Amino acid sequence: MTEPTTAPPTTLPAGRRSPAADKDLLTRRVRRFGALYQAEATLRAMRAYGGVILFSSTFQPIMYVLAMGLGLGVLVGAETDFSAYGADSYLMYIAPAILASTVAMTAGIEFTFPVMEGFKWRRKYFGAQATTLQPQQIATGHILAVCCRFGIHALIFTAVLFAFGALSSPAAMLMIFSAVLGGLAMGLPIMAYISTLRDEKGHAAMIQRFVIMPLFLFSGTFYPLTNLPQFLQVIGWISPMWHANELGRILAFGQPTPLWLVVVHAGYLLSIVVLAWLAVRRVFIRRLGYQEWRGRIPGLKADQRRQHKQDAKESQNVAYQRSASTPGATFRRGVGANYYSGNIRAVFSRGMAAIRNNRGLILLSGFLEPVLFLASFGLGVSPMISGVDAEQAGLAGQDTITYAAFIAPALLAVSAMNGAVFDSTWNVFFKLKITKLYHTMMATSLGPVDVAVGEICLALFRGGVYAFGFLTVLLATGLVTPISAVLMWFTALFIALGFACVGMAVTSFMKRFQQMDWMMMVLIPMFLFSATLFPISVYPAGVQALIQALPLWHGVELMRDIAFWDFSALTLVHISYYLVMIGAGGALAAFRMKALFLR
Repeated sequence: MTEPTTAPPTTLPAGRRSPAADKDLLTRRVRRFGALYQAEATLRAMRAYGGVILFSSTFQPIMYVLAMGLGLGVLVGAETDFSAYGADSYLMYIAPAILASTVAMTAGIEFTFPVMEGFKWRRKYFGAQATTLQPQQIATGHILAVCCRFGIHALIFTAVLFAFGALSSPAAMLMIFSAVLGGLAMGLPIMAYISTLRDEKGHAAMIQRFVIMPLFLFSGTFYPLTNLPQFLQVIGWISPMWHANELGRILAFGQPTPLWLVVVHAGYLLSIVVLAWLAVRRVFIRRLGYQEWRGRIPGLKADQRRQHKQDAKESQNVAYQRSASTPGATFRRGVGANYYSGNIRAVFSRGMAAIRNNRGLILLSGFLEPVLFLASFGLGVSPMISGVDAEQAGLAGQDTITYAAFIAPALLAVSAMNGAVFDSTWNVFFKLKITKLYHTMMATSLGPVDVAVGEICLALFRGGVYAFGFLTVLLATGLVTPISAVLMWFTALFIALGFACVGMAVTSFMKRFQQMDWMMMVLIPMFLFSATLFPISVYPAGVQALIQALPLWHGVELMRDIAFWDFSALTLVHISYYLVMIGAGGALAAFRMKALFLR
């Protein structure tokens, strides 16, 4: 029997230290530069969708310049002089505000979904917590990485504005800092709130609809804030976007402003950033400390009351005994039985239950958005435009129509599109990739056609509710007649169905939620160029042909045909366009559901 031998200790080459010997040194370095390491990790994660960031940073300013500066500017610039504000043109006046607003809206994305991903969905923050990184370093690293994205976006945006002649002075580069400051003032309070959530039940969407969008529309981005009534100007005063807009205009072209007001703009933004950072730091320390903070769950009490009622109802019921007369479960058989079970209602009912659990806020938000657009542009832009020439707008038998009457039918089409797209893209992606709900559905008797059609019907329902609420406002303001309103509501359902079919089909190809930004790259130009806010006749014939290929343009024109009772052979073209969208999009969505779940 031989005695066990011990292996000789491993020796390292001369001059080379053991990694274990450097452990204390690495720990001290991480504690010193931990925020930078976390920022590096976040930026590396952003690199996976870096193409989206670069493309959107270049694409957005070009779209806004061409649409608002050169499109709406043709109507506004012909009647309004902006020399009193220090600007040579309408495009120069809105350029700094568009930069600040787009950075602020980017903050609404980067400080919501990635934060939920870090705490809940993929728990990345807890992986960083397992190292020597401190909670405040994790928060600071995320903020620094987002600031890098802000800087890249603002730098590219500013370069595009210089290329289009919207800016002339080199001092305009300073507005990059005011835009980044405004983005932080908008995003850090959102980050502090999102960090407290234990679950995401549409809160990010509510923030977009009820916070970011109203502040964007009533912050004097496309018109002086003084154009609004006094009670609406208050929204601008409390909005970080307005203060960032005004600082940008001061830095870009020297807008005449008293020194005390400049101090107010800068001090207001800095105060929000500091206070919000302290709140973010506090929440991160509590959630990523030695004992995780349970936090506050919005809607928890309402959920508990609902569950208590359900338990009480179940306790009153006697034990259920299946009677002999109760029919057993039936399943479809034959060709295509594995694609369609005939139970679309189950998918639709489940979606309706989810909407009820959100207390109807999502439905209210969809109704509110077009109303806000109508109020903002109707009250803010109308004083700068005497009216829209009917012939220029493609309407026969009229001379001039008010700007509010011109944009109202278009906003109804936009409302139907937004409702359908929101349900068939973000919601479908969340169920497909995050919660894996469709995997659970496919484990039952449901088939891919049931899921696809059920989700499309849910999107159709949402679009119909949005349209109904907005039409109520249009009827109350006298912008449409009752008969037109009925026809426009059915048309809104038709438009929503087309976008829902295509939206779900496209979403089935997405693999990460950052890729959903590509969807915005399609929706933004459709909204800006589809004759929503100005006639497309302001553009050359070649550009008009490109705009007329967009689906929203057909929806907008179809709505205007009904609102002004101006029907022609082109009306049939609009209808045929959406019939093709419904057929092709619905077939592709069902095929993709089959490819994803029935292999």
